[in-house]
Amino acid sequence: MNIKERLDKLPGIVSDILFVIVVVSVVSILSQLALGLWTPMVAVESGSMVPNLNIGDIIVVQGAARTNVITWEDGEASGYKSFNLPGDVILYRPYGKDKPSLLDQGKAILGLPLSPSKATPIIHRALSYVQDGEPMWDGGPLAPFSGYVTKGDHNELIDQQAGRIFGVANPTYLNDHKNEIKKVANSTYLDEETGLIIYEINNQTYVGEGISYLAPVKPEWVIGVARAKIPIVGYIRLLPNIIAGEIQKLLGG
Repeated sequence: MNIKERLDKLPGIVSDILFVIVVVSVVSILSQLALGLWTPMVAVESGSMVPNLNIGDIIVVQGAARTNVITWEDGEASGYKSFNLPGDVILYRPYGKDKPSLLDQGKAILGLPLSPSKATPIIHRALSYVQDGEPMWDGGPLAPFSGYVTKGDHNELIDQQAGRIFGVANPTYLNDHKNEIKKVANSTYLDEETGLIIYEINNQTYVGEGISYLAPVKPEWVIGVARAKIPIVGYIRLLPNIIAGEIQKLLGG
């Protein structure tokens, strides 16, 4: 008895579920083989890359291990463009935070807050690669470690400038919360309890927040490089979030 005959003997809904599981598994395996990612497609959720990537676009991503990142600087020199401008658009984990799981996404739809130790990956353009100790921009602070300087095509500021410092970190708090404070790179720490970032600058310790404020994107934080887009389709993925947001507005109003 072949697989099809076995499936035909099962109840309809069970057969359908098994068929979907098989299809998803095959697609995932092919995606891993071809692009180096089990889930190579993401939906654009913000307007930071307009007009080259728009809200609702589905982006096909090639895994970082399968390709090299070409920055704006290198793209200008070689004539290479991606999505109408020099350099690659990369998908990265800000400050190396973990990606939200399916459970986290389900909680978000219900209006529950995301864990401070996790963050939705950012899809922005790689402008340049700076070495540890080099200025992150002309006249800017020195990079605390090597990595990419990034920016949304529609944003005025680069990610490393988009943020703020609240003030000096309280030594008592740092000592009392050692288990929640995770070192993400040289001189940069993540408070997993609050989601705030702690920076060591000129022998002083500060607390701040931002997209990737005062910190370049380490190569190991890069998930992959955007290779293609499918317009509009991503709204199917974003629809539950949109509905949840409107419900929250109504309840809050």
